[in-house]
Amino acid sequence: MAEQARDIRASAVLAGPFDIDLLARLQALCFDQPWGRDFVARMFAVSGGFSVLLKVNARTGRVPVGFAMCQLVAGEAELLTLGVLPDYCGRGLGRYLLRSCMDKAVARGANVMYLEVSEKNQAAQRLYAAAGFSVIGRRAKYYKEIDGSQTDALNMRCTLVG
Repeated sequence: MAEQARDIRASAVLAGPFDIDLLARLQALCFDQPWGRDFVARMFAVSGGFSVLLKVNARTGRVPVGFAMCQLVAGEAELLTLGVLPDYCGRGLGRYLLRSCMDKAVARGANVMYLEVSEKNQAAQRLYAAAGFSVIGRRAKYYKEIDGSQTDALNMRCTLVG
């Protein structure tokens, strides 16, 4: 899969505050219940927060097709959200984006990364497990679905260095 990401010339670059609208749009296209522009904007005010844009080559130039948002505190990183546009899924781009986030977290001093994922999101669980994450806990009824039902979150952890 990582070979496929290289074949379409993907790159993961740090996003800045000027990318807030773009990040909010990408998240709205990737998730049924997006955070919204205000929440995305607050992420840039959080100490240790960073966001990554995933771009690919297209006829019109470099096109953003994915994103991730992370926070780093005391040597620990948390992946808050990661998404790839549906039309670009299955090409190794999620793996490439996740690896880029992990590398950027290490460069900022992180030794470990945590995340939460819906127990219903099997594709994301496979992605994270393949990257070295393991389940360390569960939060009952953490996610509220559009239909009002609730779903557990799995807490996952990955050692990034040593």
